[in-house]
Amino acid sequence: MPTYNRANLIVATLDSIFNQIFDRELEGEIIFYEVILVDDGSTDTTREVIETTYLDTNSEKFESRLRYFQKDNEERSAARNFGIDKARGSYILFFDSDDFMQSHHLQTLYTTIKENPEAQFLATKFEFENEGKIFPSHISHLKEGFYDYKLILEGSYFGTLVCFDRKLIESKEGLKPFPTEFNICEDWIFLFRNLFAHNIPIYVIDKTTITVNDHPNRSMADNQKVILARLEATIFLENEVELSNSELNILKGYSYQFCAVHSYIDKNRKQAFGFWKKMVSYLGYNKNTITLGIKVLIGKSVIEKLK
Repeated sequence: MPTYNRANLIVATLDSIFNQIFDRELEGEIIFYEVILVDDGSTDTTREVIETTYLDTNSEKFESRLRYFQKDNEERSAARNFGIDKARGSYILFFDSDDFMQSHHLQTLYTTIKENPEAQFLATKFEFENEGKIFPSHISHLKEGFYDYKLILEGSYFGTLVCFDRKLIESKEGLKPFPTEFNICEDWIFLFRNLFAHNIPIYVIDKTTITVNDHPNRSMADNQKVILARLEATIFLENEVELSNSELNILKGYSYQFCAVHSYIDKNRKQAFGFWKKMVSYLGYNKNTITLGIKVLIGKSVIEKLK
């Protein structure tokens, strides 16, 4: 298996951002975007790679649009809040250091914003890439349009791959920042709190414009760590926002389903069955809960042998 090297991947990621294609004739406007790179205390060669590749005026890839900040390590929530504070654009979007923008991503967002100026949160669709193979994401079925917070009662549909209007920062409610006590599920909390607090929907664009690198070092790869974070995030949201009983049932039920799935993947049948029972207590018996229950009872190891 090849060694995972974030310093090398960041070049491909930044290239995908700087190689965005815009229709320069669009309404005669000059489109400008800045790229804020927050180095949250990296200990590899990230600084050297960034400086020689993009900040050295003798480099073929020199980019005046890149603003590079180094800070002490405080994890991803603090890094994103730091980036928001430094941003100067009318719209702000997040992007992880190992994912890739397809060439029409920013143009797609720009065009949609012009057509839907009331949209204050936006997201395109994304796909996963694993060892050269492309897989659709869990939001591929969504139709284009506005969705309120109820869509994400089930969990984080979009990760941090969202764009928002900076006017939210100066609004009466103010932008709810990323919770610094969370570094898994923080994206879910960020979007949920802001959609709920501002009583606004997110506009989903029916175009796939992002490729997520599904490498083994992703934070979602540690199942037990992810389970704990999801349970804590669920409690956080339960205490943070006033949901109806039916909404709470969905929130809790799908969180236990999430945990049951990750326990199943981790081949921990006892743990998975415990979460499955809690899931059923909130969601009842249906095709999905019954199917998951059968998988949990059989166990992942046995199913793998049967394939």
